[in-house]
Amino acid sequence: MRFTVLDNLPLKLVSLVLAVLLWFVIAGEKTSEMGLSVPVELQNFPKDLELTGDPVDTVEVRLRASPGIIQRLSPGDVSAHIDLVDAREGERIVHLTPDSVRVPFGVTVVKISPSIITLNLERTLQKTVPVRPRLLGRPAPGYEVGEMTTEPAEVRISGPKSRVQEVESAYTEPVSVEGAEANVVDHVNIGLEDPLLRIQGNPRVRVTARVREIEHTRTFPDLPVEVRRGSFAARPSRVSVVLAGPASVLDQADGAAIRAYVDAGQVDETGTAHVAVELAPGLTGVEIRETQPAEVALRPLRPARKKS
Repeated sequence: MRFTVLDNLPLKLVSLVLAVLLWFVIAGEKTSEMGLSVPVELQNFPKDLELTGDPVDTVEVRLRASPGIIQRLSPGDVSAHIDLVDAREGERIVHLTPDSVRVPFGVTVVKISPSIITLNLERTLQKTVPVRPRLLGRPAPGYEVGEMTTEPAEVRISGPKSRVQEVESAYTEPVSVEGAEANVVDHVNIGLEDPLLRIQGNPRVRVTARVREIEHTRTFPDLPVEVRRGSFAARPSRVSVVLAGPASVLDQADGAAIRAYVDAGQVDETGTAHVAVELAPGLTGVEIRETQPAEVALRPLRPARKKS
């Protein structure tokens, strides 16, 4: 079967006339313009790269179309896209063209501002840093925070290489110890000062603030020195001991709770021995700060003479 130009000639003529009429209608129709701020979409972003600097999130686009289409346009109908499929670490200069902008049918892109965008790309780096707990408020009068710990004590972070290398620690939300007389335990979030960095894993930690009584010192003078393992006399025979610890415990202590002694088996060649101190079990949280003198001389005791 042979086909010629004259086949279906009436239908072809009608189609041609309609096409010409449509062209005249479109060509003679008035057009309108409008500007939109549209998002910039980064497509095919490499998994091992990070965007640094001040990235351009939106661009201003000038659009032209018929009044009816312009009136129906919304920001969600238009977007700009940049393909990073072959991107490498370093600086990349991108030129936006009308082909870079997605628009509905019948809309023409007249202008893009800015039309040139500079992207700075860096390798992704991970690093483990300590978690630094933060306090809020003050404990009750007579108390202080002796130590603060976090569980876990470290956290893993990630982000652009240059930013990660500058980080020394992460920090927690403030933990209130206002008016506390005992340990405070709280579960809080972790933060980082650089918004380009991320926490890997669980972003919460357990913070423990150990609240204790403010440390005081008290001197116990004129304590007798006991000599163990031998018949010796200590010279001097009495010492002073300085204790440090909670005021409530020290205020109730007396000399009977403190025993100073020397071990005769530990006498050096000069005949002196170190003075050790024992504390009664009730002196919780108390430590020995100083013993004066720290050493005493030992002299053998003479046997008593028998009366004749």
